[in-house]
Amino acid sequence: MSDKIIDPHVHFFNLTEGQYTWLQGSNPPPWPNLDKIKKQITSSELKAACPFQLEALVHIEAGFDNQAPVNELNWLATHLNDIPYRAISYSSIDAPSKHFEASLNELDHPSLVGIRDITEGDEAKRLLTPHCQDNLAMLAGENLHFEAQFEIENMQATEQLIKYCTALPSLRVVINHLGFISDEQRWLEAIIKLSRCDNIAIKFSGLEFTQIAVNKHLWLVNNLVKYFGEHRVMFASNFPVCQMNTSYTNCWKHYHSLCSQSSLWHKLSYKNAREIYLIA
Repeated sequence: MSDKIIDPHVHFFNLTEGQYTWLQGSNPPPWPNLDKIKKQITSSELKAACPFQLEALVHIEAGFDNQAPVNELNWLATHLNDIPYRAISYSSIDAPSKHFEASLNELDHPSLVGIRDITEGDEAKRLLTPHCQDNLAMLAGENLHFEAQFEIENMQATEQLIKYCTALPSLRVVINHLGFISDEQRWLEAIIKLSRCDNIAIKFSGLEFTQIAVNKHLWLVNNLVKYFGEHRVMFASNFPVCQMNTSYTNCWKHYHSLCSQSSLWHKLSYKNAREIYLIA
């Protein structure tokens, strides 16, 4: 099997210069191993921890400065100087379109490949607001894609996203963290619906957020590949958050164990991320 991988979901923190109010404010997440998660790490250290050859990565916005997200992009350019990477930044997907356009203009940066706006829980209602389709069309026009992070078992939000993707065939969407999963059958129903849109891909990541047993992980992979095909599924670590229950090394060893065919491993661990995130 190929030793080369691309990790398409990594967060680097700089708690000294960045804000990260969600992580170090008055109400941090009640995660295990939070001190380990908050520890600043270099790309060299991450490469050393990887059991494969980490060729490139995609940094997902982490709240460095949500009022001026370009500051995170500028910091990454100095911090990630020994590995090819792309960056996903932040913008509010339901903002008035003039504001959204201005925010994209401020994010002009060679590393930028898309934006993420977390719409988990009650925030999913923001995906239903009138400005979303215009803003998603703007992303598509700039050749940027949307990282969707919400519970896909919320069928109202899922069906709305499908409508956007159907109306905007040039839009590219990536579902983060398996779309979360609590009820296997409701999740599978949503997966089948979403997979019918050729412009939606999905990351096999965020296992730390689910109670699904380890012996069901192969079932998850097999269903993603069955419906999305081998070219729209990506393994991703969600480092350092994956350390809630596993190490970076063991995360990737586990993914490797879920692929019996070298061709499938190569696509899910390298080729798909390279093509979806436009990594040269």
